[in-house]
Amino acid sequence: MNEDKFWKILGTEKGFAGNWVDINVDKVQLPDNSVIEFEAIGFHRNGAGIVAENQDGEVILVKNYRYINDYYSWEVPAGTIPPDMHHSDCVLEELKEEAGCEAVRENLTYLGNYFPSIGSSNQIFHCYYAKNTVKTSSELDGNEILESRWFSKDEIIRMIRDGIIKDGFSLYLLFRWLYLL
Repeated sequence: MNEDKFWKILGTEKGFAGNWVDINVDKVQLPDNSVIEFEAIGFHRNGAGIVAENQDGEVILVKNYRYINDYYSWEVPAGTIPPDMHHSDCVLEELKEEAGCEAVRENLTYLGNYFPSIGSSNQIFHCYYAKNTVKTSSELDGNEILESRWFSKDEIIRMIRDGIIKDGFSLYLLFRWLYLL
């Protein structure tokens, strides 16, 4: 592989330093030796989410209000991974907090990870599937979740087709569930 094809970072300035993200302005030398400034989002935490299926083949989704997009969104349970926590522990915790559900660790399958905004951020999302998930509580995170509900495979396909499920993380995980499991 020819190392000259890669972008070379000549320097970095902090454009913004926040609690969840930083925005860096990188001075980058391109393969043709030209130099550009490039904005890169540095997330402080990676994410993890889960497609959790019950014994009837239904999947639990949670309803959120996303103020940035002014949209009520049906999503898979997900969250950012706290420091010193493994992503498998994070998804089990998010499943309980957001959906009131529990899954046995032995029924948890790691589906890998992906970059939700490759080319503009460093964030990685870890993806999980759980079978035989059980609803154990109606207590949900009231600051974040409006409701949780089980959906059949046909309902989820219809929600994707009709543009009701819009967030990339949920779409990616649900497509993995629909077509790869």
